[in-house]
Amino acid sequence: MDNAAVDYFRNGCHVGLSIGVVTPGGVFFYNYGATRPHGHTLPGRHSIYELASVTKTFTGSLAARAVIEDKLHIDDDFRLYLPGDYANLAWQDKPITLATLITHRSGMPRDIPDSDAIFTKKDFKTLPYELLALQKGFDRSKLLSALHRVKLRSAPGSTEVYSNAGYQVIGLGLEKIYGQPFETLMSRQLLQPLGMNSTGFTVEGAKHTLLLSGFDRQDRKVPYHPRNAGAAWGLYSTTEDMSKYIRWQLDANDPIVRQMRQPLVGNAKEGEAMPWNLATEGEQPVLWHGGGSFGMSSQVVLFPAQGEGFVLLANDTCEGTEGALKTIAMDVHASFRRDRARP
Repeated sequence: MDNAAVDYFRNGCHVGLSIGVVTPGGVFFYNYGATRPHGHTLPGRHSIYELASVTKTFTGSLAARAVIEDKLHIDDDFRLYLPGDYANLAWQDKPITLATLITHRSGMPRDIPDSDAIFTKKDFKTLPYELLALQKGFDRSKLLSALHRVKLRSAPGSTEVYSNAGYQVIGLGLEKIYGQPFETLMSRQLLQPLGMNSTGFTVEGAKHTLLLSGFDRQDRKVPYHPRNAGAAWGLYSTTEDMSKYIRWQLDANDPIVRQMRQPLVGNAKEGEAMPWNLATEGEQPVLWHGGGSFGMSSQVVLFPAQGEGFVLLANDTCEGTEGALKTIAMDVHASFRRDRARP
């Protein structure tokens, strides 16, 4: 792990790095870098980071539970689960479904309100502030209203286009199914049962002292994600809490976990599930999902056959950070395998 971290920090843009590793022999934590650029204070396993789009795996967990409980069907017209009539969420009578929403193939825009113009500019200095201004005051009622005006950009199931809006729609559907606000569902159905006491959509009270700042590729401190990021990219967490989540995700006997691993696109060797990315390494399955906010990057990588899982959290959004985090997990896992293979 130390060697992998040395390679990672050859890129002087990186700031802090916290890693949790779950293995059959125990849980291990590693911390490198600093809490701020050119600082001297190490982050720790209690340091709170933004999970960014790793949040989508939590939303997928709730959706998988609804499927297991027969409250939601993967290929149903998802409009049946929404509060209101959304005739617009279909393309030539082909409606959005859970399968197309969760694999970014629903035809939904990236964000609601539409953020395409902001991302097209690729101005990373102004992007956080423009997005925050776009989302300011955009609460649940405004989302539901704006959803009536959305026009699908492709036939559901035909084209992969990344969409936070699709996950917000999943959240709205889960609210209607269970009759509870999404954040309440997340807490009661997932976070509390797993004992993830430092994970949530807000950071309150004394825990705020553990919340790290995020930094862009020019070492500038940047704001956190908007409060309404919710089901798409709204969670905060720690490597200690995420180790509990990973241990659960490695339990192949859990029906929710099994449901989440079922390929919806492609197959187990190269595909997408609910919403894990699926691949193989040495003929063994690998599942992963990454995330990036304005100033933080995240990655979760699972090796179910070996009972190993990694969470890697960084408080920078340097070019390629998400991929570099995955590379650490892959390299360290390969080293584990080589060591086990030695006589």
